[in-house]
Amino acid sequence: MTIKSFANLAGAIVLVAIVLAAMSIKAPRVRANDDDDESRIQIGLKIAPVQLKMEGRDRAKVGLGSYLVNAVGDCNGCHTSGSAPLGLYPYVTGNNPYFNQPETIDPTVYLAGGTPFGTVGTPTGPNGYGGPTIITRNLTPDKNGRPEGGHTLDEFKQIMRQGTDFDHIHPTCTPEQITAIMGGATPACIPTGPIVFDAAGDTYNNIPDGDLLQIMPWPTFSNMSDHDLEAIYEYLGAVPCLDNTWSTPPAGAPNELRNDCGNDAAMRAPAGQALRARKHR
Repeated sequence: MTIKSFANLAGAIVLVAIVLAAMSIKAPRVRANDDDDESRIQIGLKIAPVQLKMEGRDRAKVGLGSYLVNAVGDCNGCHTSGSAPLGLYPYVTGNNPYFNQPETIDPTVYLAGGTPFGTVGTPTGPNGYGGPTIITRNLTPDKNGRPEGGHTLDEFKQIMRQGTDFDHIHPTCTPEQITAIMGGATPACIPTGPIVFDAAGDTYNNIPDGDLLQIMPWPTFSNMSDHDLEAIYEYLGAVPCLDNTWSTPPAGAPNELRNDCGNDAAMRAPAGQALRARKHR
């Protein structure tokens, strides 16, 4: 073998070694990510507190969505209803982990909304009015499997990223409504300013946007990836449909918590079961 041939062979061997080394470095990272995703999917499917309707749905997205909803975001912590203070009581009686009992989420109120979170504003609003009480929405799917009673995936992403309130339950107060508030009325709108509201001539400059969801932490969720938001949407479409008839609806929107579940019994929670669960709390 000539010196030139030997050099060429040595160079080829070094190049192959570099490529193999690079592959060996990258491969574990890919496998680690894949393993981590599968782990979260498995955990999500395991901890889902309700029977899921998986037909026609992406198993991986449903599992990951459940993980994000139930193990990370605690969506049911706000979007549930019960008899405890603030209406937050997601557990079956006798299965409250805070009482050192085995945890069981109450499936009859799971993600059905109805929790009151107080007003958006403060007593510094016109005439001391802070606006209507904010009630959490029903996140369960309609009869077509679309979350929040019928929102599309694109709408869901817009809600989570931009806070758009497609239902327009609490619009910004009009000048006429502000005048009415100064006279003692309490319309279902969010007061804005600046407005003179007392004898001292004090004003406030709290200017909310009634086209956006209030209280809901969408500014935080807006940082989520498309992949994660799509997984959450897929999971929410797989949970049972609940027609919330027991919680006080948002002011000015008497049917907001209601949901058209159709005639599919598998997508509905027994009304009697829901009633019994609430009576025993």
